[in-house]
Amino acid sequence: MSRKKMVMPVMLILLFTAMYISLIFNRNIWTDEAYTIELVRENSFPGIIRNTAVDVHPPLYYLIVKCFVILLGDAFWVYKAVSIVPMVLTMVLVCLYGVLWRSEEGTTVLAIVMLNAVPCVLEYAVQIRMYSWALFFVTWAGLGAYAMCAPDSFRMQRNMQKNSCIQLTAACILGCYTHTYAMLSCVCIYIILCIYALLCGMRRKDYGLLKKCLVSGCAVSVCYLPWLAVLIRQTMSRIENYWIDPVTWEVICQYPDYLFASRLPGSAVLYLILCGAAVLICIRLRRDGIAALLMLAVPVMTALIGIVVSIVVTPFFIARYLVPCMGLFALFLALAFRREQKAVQILLGVFGFLMVLNAYQKNFEMEYHSTHTDELLQYMDENLGQKDLIAYNFEAYGFIYNIYFPDRTQFLSDVDFAGDFDTIWYFDSCVTPWLDTQVLEQYGLAKEFVMTTGIEQNEFHLYHIRHKE
Repeated sequence: MSRKKMVMPVMLILLFTAMYISLIFNRNIWTDEAYTIELVRENSFPGIIRNTAVDVHPPLYYLIVKCFVILLGDAFWVYKAVSIVPMVLTMVLVCLYGVLWRSEEGTTVLAIVMLNAVPCVLEYAVQIRMYSWALFFVTWAGLGAYAMCAPDSFRMQRNMQKNSCIQLTAACILGCYTHTYAMLSCVCIYIILCIYALLCGMRRKDYGLLKKCLVSGCAVSVCYLPWLAVLIRQTMSRIENYWIDPVTWEVICQYPDYLFASRLPGSAVLYLILCGAAVLICIRLRRDGIAALLMLAVPVMTALIGIVVSIVVTPFFIARYLVPCMGLFALFLALAFRREQKAVQILLGVFGFLMVLNAYQKNFEMEYHSTHTDELLQYMDENLGQKDLIAYNFEAYGFIYNIYFPDRTQFLSDVDFAGDFDTIWYFDSCVTPWLDTQVLEQYGLAKEFVMTTGIEQNEFHLYHIRHKE
């Protein structure tokens, strides 16, 4: 793509990157994010691998976070910034692969806008979880597969097919070690690519592309073998013992809402209509529309596999696991509408920007104003003394409290009220165990209500407990 045609895509990348960055300067985290921080803080690289082996996710994301924390420090913004990096890389990747659609600036711009316009994507662009990295690897794998099938006249160089095969292999290996459903999406990419290569081989009497696909797939399989036994063990241990609700028809019908619903009325329905229109356009375009349809096939096949496994074996699938495929979904829309009139493309871009603005407003409120966390932390920063303790009675949230107040928190039943402390700050979530007033009287302590506050979505009454004068 020429320098002139790169101006708009680069400006969009800078704009969206600034948007991401504006969302990370807060200390508001939720349960899974707290798990990430705890795992990274308390473990070395081998420890992270050992602990993820008994969890439900592969270790690569946590290892990446560990590297960033070692280099930049243990601040909350560092953890959040790790998720921004793959979003920027995904947009850069779309620009670099612009040669595949004849360096059409409009297609690249549409792809970047629609990636950020999917309502669920912005949330995971700053969340301390692996979904943005999984999205990058799956998108990279999809573009690598696309480049392998590109006509000779569109190749940047004669050996692009070989380079694309290497990139496909690398992206799939990394994706497999990032998220289980990213692995399934990569499997879908290989299935689609091998079928396409087989059909082309039968037509051209040349099976070179199919051989490259099979070699690449075998390389990924061999590299994933060390984790395959872990995956099987993880899966077997959670059959009939997992937190996901049964997948019913009603649940399946809610998937589009999770991915596309927003504060704009009917946005999920609009996305489904847009998707249907794009499919019809691709059918009309025939050859030029095949690539776009194959991009769409990846999230569709991933969802179908997840639904079938959830029905036949045990519930293992939720709509969130399609987030890694949203880069390919954005490319599907961009490629489908690339031949339409400029007015149609502009209208689609305006719709995309409206969705981006809506998603940004929603996520800004979620990051900065949805909980009492900042209020509580500011109060504790001003009042927590060197010899103060923090007690809590909601045991499940103990590890989250410890993220904010390391080595200062104790479960209520473990508190030594005869110990050497100035003040006990008590987080009372109005659950058992209850704080017995007789215990306080026995040790000459007095409890005083401070305020109703909370961390994450857990509200509690804050008390301070001190020795009586």
